[in-house]
Formats: sequence, C-alpha cells, structure tokens
Amino acid sequence: MMAIALEARALSAAYGKTRALDGLSATVPGGAIVALLGENGSGKSTLLKVIARILPPAGGDLLLEGRPLSQIPRRETARRIAYVPQSAELVFPIRSLDLVLQGRAPHNPGFSTDSPSDRALALEAMRSCDVEALASRDASTLSGGEKRRVFLARALAQQAEIWLLDEPTSGLDPRHRLEFLETLARVHRERLTTVLFVTHEIDLAAALADRVILLKGGRALAEGPAAEAITAETLARAFEVEVRIEVDSTGQRHFVPVAPTGRGRGVPERVLTGGG
Repeated sequence: MMAIALEARALSAAYGKTRALDGLSATVPGGAIVALLGENGSGKSTLLKVIARILPPAGGDLLLEGRPLSQIPRRETARRIAYVPQSAELVFPIRSLDLVLQGRAPHNPGFSTDSPSDRALALEAMRSCDVEALASRDASTLSGGEKRRVFLARALAQQAEIWLLDEPTSGLDPRHRLEFLETLARVHRERLTTVLFVTHEIDLAAALADRVILLKGGRALAEGPAAEAITAETLARAFEVEVRIEVDSTGQRHFVPVAPTGRGRGVPERVLTGGG
C-alpha cells in the first residue's frame, strides 16, 4: 500500500466571502496519478492553489506526508511541489531555457539559477520533454502545446516530487494534447512522481488516473480507484447529468452525457455523434 503524500482533513478555503472548499477530506497516495473531477466551481483549482500555498486555507488541515503544510518552510515546499497553472500570462519576454531554470531557484542560496549544474539539469529536463530545440525561443511566442511542455520541463528541472497540474490538456489541439500526455506519462513513469491534475474530461480521468477525487460543492462526493469513483450514479450527482457508459473493444470505458437529470428527453443522437 502506497504511503499518503497529501491529505486534506475538513479543509476549507474561500475567495472573500465566497467559500470554494467546504470541509474537504481526501487523500493523495504517493507515486500515484490522481484526477480531480467535478463541475465548474466545485473547488478543483482552489485545492491546487491551497496545496501550492498560493491561497491560504480558511480552516481544517492539509498535511504533506503527515506534517502540517503550514509548518513546513516555504523553501522546502517550493522544492518539493511543482504547480503548473492552466494558463500563465508571460508579461515580459523570457527565453524558454530561463523559464525552465526558474525551477532550480528553490534549491540555491538567494534563488540564483546560473550555475553550470543548474543549466545542465534544465537542458536535460527540456530534452526529456522534447523542447530542447526551443531553449532560445521566447516562451511567450510558443504554441499552447509547446508552452505546456516547457512548463512541464520546469517542474522536472525543479526535481519536484509532487506535480499539481490545472487542466493540462485544456485548449490543446489533438496532436499537442497527445504529445503532452505521452510526455507526462513517460516522465511520471521514470521519476515516480505524485501527480494531482484537474480535468473536466471524464474519459481522461478514467483512463489516466490511478485514483479519482470527484468534487461537488467543495467536498469530496466520491474518492477511490477510477472504476469505483466514476459511475453513472456519482456522475449524475456531481454534474447533474445522465450519463451512458460505453465500453470499447479494448475494454476502455467511455462516458457519454445524455441529458440533464430530471429534465427533457436528452440530446439527439446526431448531436452527440456529430451527425447532420
């Protein structure tokens, strides 16, 4: 049984008077890929921000390997936890290599990143994520898929044990989406990292994650292996939609939203399948 990397106990967080997490209790095993699934406003991105120490909790406890996160020095968590937001506005031009080198800052006195060893680690990370050829390019000019891989390389150069990924495939075209997922799976396999990622894609959560935390109203509605946490019943409660489950020839489950629960006769099949 894998040790627990992260644990939320009755965790709450808010933006002003708006509560986003409302007594959330959930666990993230070390070395696992865990998907955070739920409708908009369910608290998925907020949980990542609390773990990344961007947003302070309003109540409850958040533990890193059994230690209260609030009591761990920020430099330590900056070394151990990598946060990749859904989108990052790069206000000023920055070379992709320099962006990846930022991952080395928590490891060095004064957050310097200009040592030969730091540069070697950054280039190795870029090579692993297939973006070494972009080292001299301005990161703000990169495509969505290229930029995501550069940020993944930064997390890799950081040598972080825990990766927090907020909707990593959102807005990517099919090729860049596949490239990103292939890179993520390979690096995770090689480094045995703990990955907690936010997604709206039910099929992706079912296929990629070892474990799923299904959120509703800032609480965990279901938690466990994907086959147990993602069912027609839990999806109906989380998303208020009826779902048809289909199984393809490989045994992979696919989830097709049919209709809002308790309303209407459903979506015509031609709309679901793209027919005219």
